[in-house]
Amino acid sequence: MGFQYDWSAPDLLRRLGFTSPVGKEALTRAEEENGLKLPPPLFEFLSLAADCPLLSTADIWTDKVGELRFLYAEIQEMIDMDREYWEKDPEKYKDNDYFRFWKLPKEEWGSVVPDYLLIGSDYGAGVMQYGIRREDLGENDPPMYMNHECDAVEDWRLWEDHISDFLLQTLCDALCCGEYASAERAMKKAGWTPRRLNPEDLPGLGADMTALLRQKSMYGADTKCGIGYDGTEKRLLAIRIDKGDKDRLDGMEYCFSR
Repeated sequence: MGFQYDWSAPDLLRRLGFTSPVGKEALTRAEEENGLKLPPPLFEFLSLAADCPLLSTADIWTDKVGELRFLYAEIQEMIDMDREYWEKDPEKYKDNDYFRFWKLPKEEWGSVVPDYLLIGSDYGAGVMQYGIRREDLGENDPPMYMNHECDAVEDWRLWEDHISDFLLQTLCDALCCGEYASAERAMKKAGWTPRRLNPEDLPGLGADMTALLRQKSMYGADTKCGIGYDGTEKRLLAIRIDKGDKDRLDGMEYCFSR
């Protein structure tokens, strides 16, 4: 059969043995409580990934999937926390990023920034947040945006044209184990034998690197990552390479051993 590269993130989770939609009930309840529908790729992925040890240090939140988080709620929390200081000396705090929201009726916040469903942040540092505009949630595969803590609250930038690409990128970054070994431990426990790859291993893997390395990564502007899976041999490659530095490789090979 050989390696196949055109996988969705939920398909890959199932291939890896994470087949139970443990988060489906909580997500369905959250949709009803918030009067919305999550994009199908996100709903399917989070149903399978809820509390998944493979993604415990990933850049998407998989814990408490039934507690949807929104930007406007976060802004309100900041207002509630600092309101007493603003009331005492509004002139002193007038340049505060959240001060202007305090001065605006909530129904006018949209003139500054759309509301976003917040779906993750860079694990560990937490300096970036990732989200989907609430108004886009009705789309089948909407775009995903990011906001850095150094940016203004309203400065959200397009990161991926489709949420499905972000989910695959996030899964790939986790499986590469460049920052954390959480996925390696989880895969080993699930019956996979992991092997860390070096640059000299790549020619002998039997993979088409052009087809594999098609996802951008959070970890470097020139960095590409990707996953290849051979269903016959039950063998998976997760590789991330900095195109500007060929020796900067984070890669894992996983072979099913049960």
